[in-house]
This record gives sequence, C-alpha cells and structure tokens, in this order.
Amino acid sequence: MTTGVASACPQCGAPLRFGGAHSLATACAYCRSAVLRSGAKLELAGKVPDLVATDTRLSLGATGRVQGRPFVVLGRLQLSQGEAVWNEWYASFGDGGWGWLAEAQGRLYVTRPIAGATGLPRWKALHAGMELDLPGAGRAVVDELDEARLVSFEGELPIPPDLGETWPYADCTSESGGFVTLDYGGDEPVLYAGREVSYADAGIPDLAPAPAAGAEPARALTCPGCGGPVSLRRPDARAVACPSCHNLLDVSQGDLKVLGIVEARTAPPILLGLLGTLRGEPLEILGFLVRSIEVDGQRYPWHELLLHGPGGYRWLSVYGGHWLFLRPIPAAKVKETRGRSARCDGRTFKHFQGAAARYDEIQGEFYWAIRAGETVETDDYVAPPLLLSAERSETELSWSRGEYVAGEEIWKAFSLPGAPPRPVGVGPAQPNPHAARLKRSWGAAGVALGAFLLLGLGLAARAPREEVLALDVPLAQGQVALSEPFQILGGPQAVEITAEAAVSQAWVGLDVALIDEESGESEAAAFELAHFSGVEGGESWSEGSRRGRAVVGQVHDGRYLLRVEPQVERGRGFVPQTARVRVVRGVFLATPLVLALLLVGVWPITVTLRSVTFERRRWEESDHPWGGSSSTSRDEDDE
Repeated sequence: MTTGVASACPQCGAPLRFGGAHSLATACAYCRSAVLRSGAKLELAGKVPDLVATDTRLSLGATGRVQGRPFVVLGRLQLSQGEAVWNEWYASFGDGGWGWLAEAQGRLYVTRPIAGATGLPRWKALHAGMELDLPGAGRAVVDELDEARLVSFEGELPIPPDLGETWPYADCTSESGGFVTLDYGGDEPVLYAGREVSYADAGIPDLAPAPAAGAEPARALTCPGCGGPVSLRRPDARAVACPSCHNLLDVSQGDLKVLGIVEARTAPPILLGLLGTLRGEPLEILGFLVRSIEVDGQRYPWHELLLHGPGGYRWLSVYGGHWLFLRPIPAAKVKETRGRSARCDGRTFKHFQGAAARYDEIQGEFYWAIRAGETVETDDYVAPPLLLSAERSETELSWSRGEYVAGEEIWKAFSLPGAPPRPVGVGPAQPNPHAARLKRSWGAAGVALGAFLLLGLGLAARAPREEVLALDVPLAQGQVALSEPFQILGGPQAVEITAEAAVSQAWVGLDVALIDEESGESEAAAFELAHFSGVEGGESWSEGSRRGRAVVGQVHDGRYLLRVEPQVERGRGFVPQTARVRVVRGVFLATPLVLALLLVGVWPITVTLRSVTFERRRWEESDHPWGGSSSTSRDEDDE
C-alpha cells in the first residue's frame, strides 16, 4: 500500500516521508513548506497556509476499507467555493491505486481516477441536469457545476499543489447511486468515479451519535451581532440564525460572520432540537424555513423543517396541514420531461406545479450557505402518496422523493401534545381516500353483473314461450272480438300479447283485455298499428310499425278470455280485414334484471364520482387544473 520513501525537507532538514507510490508532493509538518518530488529530486514550492478549522472524522494515517480494499489516508486538500471550505482526503489503496475521500453534508464520497478516459465533454458545454455517457462510469446526470479554490493542504498529495489556484469541476450521480467528478484543473479533464459510502461501511468510527441515543452535544458559539449564545448541532453546518437577534450567521469559515437580519415571525410547528423517530429513522429537528411562491400576484407560503439522522438529512414539508417526508435522491434516478412528467423507480409522476420558491423566514442551522430572499426554480411531480421535487439553478440540480404522512403520525413520532391541525383542501400527494373503494366497488359490481347475466341467460333459456291463443280480430269500427276460453298454466308468470296487421298509409288502434274467467279481473293493453311512407325533397321516408307488443306480469293459473276492440282510421290507405293477435305464456321478463343491474351500478358510480371530485380538487391547485388553464403552466398537460 505504501512505498515508505524517506527524505529530508530542503527548507528545514526535518524528515519527510512519501508513503504513497503516487505521491508527488508533501507539506513539511515542521516548517509548513510545500515540497515537490520528481524521482529522487525534491523541490521547494512555497509556504503552505494554515489549515482552516473544520470538523472531520478523518485524519492522516487513518485506515479503512471500501468494497473489500483497504486504504490509508496520506494527505488532505482543503478546498473552497468562496463561502464554504471542505476536505478531500488523499488515500492509497491496497491494490496499488489511489483515490479521494470527500466529506460533504455529513456524507462520505469515495472516488478513484478512471485511467484512459477520453472524449470527455468540455466544461462550457455542461449544464445542471445534463445527461452524460462517461467512459468507465456509464450514464450520469450533472448535479452541480462550480469552481474550487485550493486553500491549504497537509500530508502528501498525488498532484502538484498550486495554492490559490481555482479550477472548475462537475459533480454527477448515476442511477445506481454512483458518484462521478469531472475535474477541469489541468490541460485535459480528469474523470473520477466512485460512490457514497457510510462511515461505518468504510470502517471509520461514527463520531456523531444517532439522535435516538441522545442528541449530539451542541457546539457553543457567541453571536458577533448581539453576543448571545448560538448552538450548532451539526459539525457540517454552514449557516445558522441567532435565536436572540435573528442575525443570519455564516459558519463556513469556522468563525461566525454576520450576513444580515432574517425574519423569524412564525413559530415552527415542531420545536428545534426535538428528537423523534419517523418511518423507522431517528431524527433531530435542526432548522425551520418559511418559503413561498407567487401565483397571479399573490404569495403562497409553506413551512419546511430540516432534520438529520444516521441516514443523513431529511425534510418535513407542510402546507395547509398536509405533511410530506422527503429524502434526497440522485438526479440520475429521475427521467424528467420537464413540465409534463417524471419517472423514478418504475413509477410515472405527473407534473403538478413549477414556480420560483423564495426563502422568507429562516431559523436554526443549515448545511449550505442559505440566504434570505434567495429564490430557486422548483418543479413538483406527483404519484400519490409520493412526490418528486426538483430544485434547480443554472449550476445545480437536486431531487428529493417525498411521501405523504398524516399529521397524527408526525405528532406521534415527536411526542407532540394535543392534535395536529386539520388539513385544509386536498394535498398534492394526498392519497385519494376513494381509490381503494373504487377498485373494490367495481370489482364487486363486475362479479354481481356476471352473476345476474348468467342468471338471466339461464332463466331465458328455461322460459317455455308456449302460444296459448291465436285470434284473428276483424278490423271493423265498433266490432268487438271475444276469444273462446283458454288455459294458462305454470304461473305466476309473464304473458306476452302481440298484434300484427299489414296496414299501409292507415292507422289501427286495438284495446286489449286479458280477463280472468273466474274472478272477472282483467289486465289491459293497447296497441297502435300504423305505417306511413312517402317521398319528400327527393328522399323517401317511413314511420310507424305494423306490429305491437305488451307483456303482463304475474299472471296466475286459470281460464282466461281475450277481449279486443279495434279503432280504425282508414283514410285513403289500406287496412286488412283482420289483425292477428297472439297470447304466449312463459315469457322471460328482462325488466327486473335490468333494474337489478342498475342498482348494482349505483355504488361504484357513486364512488367514482367522489373519486373524480377529489382529484379535481387536487388539480385545482396545480398548473394543470381540470377543465381550465393556469398562467403558471409551462406546458398544457392532458391530465
């Protein structure tokens, strides 16, 4: 793993040791001289500034293991973006290679150089969110573009240090969780690829106890604005709001620096510093924000809480009593068609809203250099109960995946007194309470429909349809026809009465009565037999019917008579001498079945209407309201 080459400092003569085969420079621990190595030759390269005090879990000589390969830390770079300083540690691996261990936002990223990577994109051609196909690293998405300045270093380095030099870089992520850096500090870009690992997996002691086991001791500082105490819970904090004078303080350089007064009118829904366990994660509340967007000249605020636990940073967002629990995800996990849809983890999310979100109020501490009044472009995509949220600028893109959480679960997770405020309206990711019932109701209706149809087919097949009377009725005005008695057996049942006559350009009415011979009770029916036709405007037409039909239900066994009285309007048309009237027993009656089917459909139709109404209310708050339009919509979306 190390070569163990010993030398003496050309400046002060103190012993130097180049422990890595790839080490090209070192800082003398005694006189702070930068020493370059070229073969056996050593050369002075100026003085190394003192290191900026930062919190870190690593140190020179620290050892660990990544993916089964042991490593030893040989040196450290301190880099700055102008507002924040971070560490990148040079490590030599047991396989003869080397790499960087970078600490950011409480996470550890291990990357190693990809030898022979060619065809890398130019710096000016990149933008946040851009997809790249990188040799040796595969598909990646640009998360951040920035410039780094070399502030100081200690120990050994695999590169000649040019103190004060600034060079551009691009940080990218892959869908599988990989991490890629494109370094544009030399004549040609250099590709480093690796992934985020936990300190525990790397064999590095976790110096920050999990909140569930007790809060991490806060670092006590003094506000330079009012002299009041300021506590920092996280070593990687970059900004904090003084609880006394509400000054926003910069922590990126170690000491506190006043940036200006920030609003703090709103009380956080959960007290800062409170511990709880949500969705299996022990978490501590670190910061509170009031953010807002502007739509049609009106601002709409919502609240966000920053949390931290063993899994890293998390967010709780609440608007109108609707809560979302959000976790950061790699940008490469999301395939976005901006303003329309996004796909992540096999699910499609519909675009809900896009706007410029502003920081209005700031309380607590944060892991980035937050500023009051700053805005960032946001896009939210929903697939209830899940939500994808993107925040982007020209140089940075970050995604989070949120899940809807009931207020009662939040209150229980943090042991809050009382009850949460009742939600107002419908939340963007709120589960549709009718969705499950909708599936069940249509499923049950489908089963009932099938059963009724099978029953109807069975009854229709078993219906005897026996003709019990055929009567020729003279079609003469005022002449009543009365049949001989006939029997109807097998009741109670439906009986069909039909009448038919070949009328033309004429009308015949038949008043029919089915009379029970024993009781004298009767069931009446009426028929109109007519047929008219002609030509008008060069087109032929016809209307009327030469056949009539009526069904009498619940006819009991007995002897019956059929009485028929005709009414005739002959005009210039043709009316035959007789009309044929038939009586058929054992007819299948479909009306009760149709009514039953309609009743079966009432429940699923009602649930469907409620579900549709719920969704309509959800999308009224979006850029894509149903049946309407919004001035904030980037793209008309067929919802």
